[in-house]
Amino acid sequence: MKRRSFLKHAASLAVVSGFSATGLKALTIDNDVKFGFSSPASLENNGVYVWLDACAQVLRENGFGTRMYPNSGLGGEMERLYQTQLGLMELNVTSGDSIGRWSPLLYAGARPFLIETYEHMDRLLTETPYLKAMSEELAPHDIEIVDIVYTGSMVGLFTRGLPVRTLADLRNLRLRVLSAADMDLLHAWDVRGVQVAWEEVAQALQTGMVDAYLNPPNIAPMYGHGAVLDYFTDLGMGPAVRILIVSKKWLNSLSSEQLAVFKQAKTAGRKANRAWNKNAIKRDRERLEKTGIQWISLTHAERDEWVEACRKIPPNRWEVQEKTVQYLEWVQQTSEVPS
Repeated sequence: MKRRSFLKHAASLAVVSGFSATGLKALTIDNDVKFGFSSPASLENNGVYVWLDACAQVLRENGFGTRMYPNSGLGGEMERLYQTQLGLMELNVTSGDSIGRWSPLLYAGARPFLIETYEHMDRLLTETPYLKAMSEELAPHDIEIVDIVYTGSMVGLFTRGLPVRTLADLRNLRLRVLSAADMDLLHAWDVRGVQVAWEEVAQALQTGMVDAYLNPPNIAPMYGHGAVLDYFTDLGMGPAVRILIVSKKWLNSLSSEQLAVFKQAKTAGRKANRAWNKNAIKRDRERLEKTGIQWISLTHAERDEWVEACRKIPPNRWEVQEKTVQYLEWVQQTSEVPS
């Protein structure tokens, strides 16, 4: 984005977010480490905030100031991404949709039904150079991946008005989509979709613009969607994750001692997030059903229909064949617990 365009956008963002132009200027020149994310600041319900809070505690104990901006307080996905690239925001939680076009490896990982468990995902992250390789792809865009943050049970399907067990059931509904990967999934499943930004999903459900969306089971209770959703189909499409990125400009400004502190903070964030996720999975179904949403478990045969349909997803324009092959090799390499 050109500088003039960004500054114009930043000024409008200040109004939308409730900041004055003076307040936005002050935000960009202080030395506090700023954390931007789209979800609530809840240690009980939000694995993203658990990660960030543990990280921030270590930073504060070692002389850093920190500020948290939950609920898209500094703008939506793209606004926060631009700020991170420019060094105006140090740490930002984003989606693969926002940065996948710059990282073919990240885009390869967007395909569903490849990772079966969180233990498998842990091995992929710790036993292969997956994170490092993605960061190298993103380096020209002034960002680096810090971690893949877990946010609850595996991804499934929320619907209103109609229980869904088969793709034929889903074809009676409109699925909320956003990215190019979502559109590819629509074509593979042969279902209808409507592009809706996350901040507008609640209204889209209330007005009937959409009838369904894909997410882990804790999302509906977290965002108060229990009143407009009726069912959750446990598809187990893959780990529910968000991507934590850091500004390269900020990293390059740190001393060796400060970098060592940040490394400790990252370790604390991951440890806290993984522990939270294990507990969250145990209680996700109970919490969902308390909101009035019925949990639908599929048989192996029913789930296989969804898995087979996803094999029809074509290569996307952001994919690079050799990178996809490499990713699949790492997935296969870590699919079994090493002996």
